[in-house]
Amino acid sequence: MRKYAFLPLFIAVILFLVFLFIPNKWLGFLISDKDVEHAKTALNPLMFQGEYFQDRLLQEPNMFPIYGSSELNRFDPFHPYNYFKANDEGFTSYLYGRGGTQSIHHFLNFAAHEENLKNKKLVFIISPQWFTETGVDEFHFSPNYSMLQSYDLALNNKMDPQLKKKAMERLLQFDSVQRDFVLSTIYENEVTDGAKYPIKAALAKPVALINKKLMEKKDLYYSIMGKPREKLHANPEMVAGKSFEQLTKYANEYGSQRITTNNLSINDKYYKKKLEFKLDELKGFRKHESYTESPEYEDFQMVLDVLKDAGAKPMFVSIPVNGKWYDYAGFPQERREEYYAKINKQVQSAGFPLVDFTGYEYEPHFISDTIHISWKGWVYLDREMADYWKQ
Repeated sequence: MRKYAFLPLFIAVILFLVFLFIPNKWLGFLISDKDVEHAKTALNPLMFQGEYFQDRLLQEPNMFPIYGSSELNRFDPFHPYNYFKANDEGFTSYLYGRGGTQSIHHFLNFAAHEENLKNKKLVFIISPQWFTETGVDEFHFSPNYSMLQSYDLALNNKMDPQLKKKAMERLLQFDSVQRDFVLSTIYENEVTDGAKYPIKAALAKPVALINKKLMEKKDLYYSIMGKPREKLHANPEMVAGKSFEQLTKYANEYGSQRITTNNLSINDKYYKKKLEFKLDELKGFRKHESYTESPEYEDFQMVLDVLKDAGAKPMFVSIPVNGKWYDYAGFPQERREEYYAKINKQVQSAGFPLVDFTGYEYEPHFISDTIHISWKGWVYLDREMADYWKQ
């Protein structure tokens, strides 16, 4: 009997390893097409920090995803997801990004999905407020950070080595990475070309692989348990089959009904909740700020580089701030123009197409609050997306 004493343990270990290393795609039957459809608009950090849903969505030949940050949560009838649900242009979209999502998060995400990005058209919305003098801080980095994608980078042998090294050097500046002994050991060894921890790094890689496999199974579990977004504020009758001129008219009417209490082109709900009670103290509070010097430019360059490395076909969208509000806040228009020119040049130097909306700072109902594209802004983006898809 004694020779069989370890048999249950041996079987348990074998079953665990089978479960651990079985590809997630083999378990895809557990997730319905309805679950995948819900994931397109969930704007859930569990989806952003995972890989399963995006792998599945990116493999759809007619997928035209939109990457950005908090503006993607500004749902109204003209929002691209709602608009293209009502108007079939031959593609569907999913949304990636929420408040605090910046270039470094997008880089990690694109790096994890490189093999599904070749010849894939996508939209990338660039937000001016990313480009502060300090760039993304730990407070905003950590909630949107994907440990799974960071481990994927550590074990990625297909990416351009110099780009991989540059990314690791940047990621090591964040506590979320430094606190992870296994990950930081691999990263630090890579950035020193194997000189710092050659033995430790060699021992860490098998552990990293197991950690990654565990996180992939956790990602699959969360994918199964995800819930749909309840309010998309869709109105198919308003947008279906309408001309650009009609949509612009409806967007102006929609916006004007929601801006009645101020002359700063800010929707009433946001104005009353965030600004009205402290309006006097906010006058001129941005007078010393600038968006022309920021670590974010290097992070954004990594986004450009990884998309080029992947062979993707992105359409970048440079959006403005609310000109009236930024004037009130004391942020000079000349400095805003300097930022617009710099970011546009960076995109164009990479050889990617750019939709430049920065001339619409003062356009009524293009921005719904101080910084977020909405209403008429979405109408303009809908047209650009439809045109780009046909190219």
